[in-house]
Amino acid sequence: MAPTGWFIAFEGVDGSGKSTQIDLLSMKLRDQGIDHVLEREPSDGSIGRFIRHYAEAGDRYLSPESEALLFTADRFEHSKRISQMLDQGTTVICDRYYHSTLAYQGAAGVDVGWLRDLQKFALKPDLALLLDVDPEKSLMRVSGRTLTVFENRSYLMRVRDIYLGFAKAGEMRLVDTARPVDEVEAEVQRLVEGLMGLKL
Repeated sequence: MAPTGWFIAFEGVDGSGKSTQIDLLSMKLRDQGIDHVLEREPSDGSIGRFIRHYAEAGDRYLSPESEALLFTADRFEHSKRISQMLDQGTTVICDRYYHSTLAYQGAAGVDVGWLRDLQKFALKPDLALLLDVDPEKSLMRVSGRTLTVFENRSYLMRVRDIYLGFAKAGEMRLVDTARPVDEVEAEVQRLVEGLMGLKL
C-alpha cells in the first residue's frame, strides 16, 4: 500500500459500464481489506446537487462555459475531501473527474486549452480508466431511464472522440467495454494490480 491512498478515476459516456466496474472493483478491494471509498462527480455537495438537477431537468439553458465553471467549482470543493482521504491512506475511486469536463464541455465547443487551465488545481489521478463503448450501444443501455441533457448520439460521438484523444496521448488507459462484463472486469483488475503492485 502506498503511504497515501491511490486515486483511481473512471471515465466514459453514461452506459459505458462505469458503475458496474466500480462496484466489482470495490468488492475486490474489500475482499483484500484495502481501505477505500467510492466518490462521484458531480459530487453530493451543494454545487454537485445543483448540477444533477440541471442535467436531469431536460433544458440545457446554460452556456457550455457556465457548465464548465459549475463543474469546476464542484470539483474544487470535492478535491479538498479527496485530498484528505488520500492523506489518511484511503484509496479513492471516483466515477468521473476532470477529464469529463474536458470531454463534455469540449464537445460543446469550449476551448479545451481553457478548460485545462481551469483544472490546474485538480489532483492528478494515479490511474485514469476510459471505459469506452460506441454511444449507440451506450444509449441502448440507458434507454430504460430518462436521459440527461448531455445524452444524445451526435453529441456523445464528439465526447467519445475527445476521450479517445486523451487515451491516445497516454493520459488515460483505454478499456473496451463492448465485451462481456467479466472480460472487462479482468482488464480493470489487471490495470489496478499494476498500479498497486499486488494481486487482487
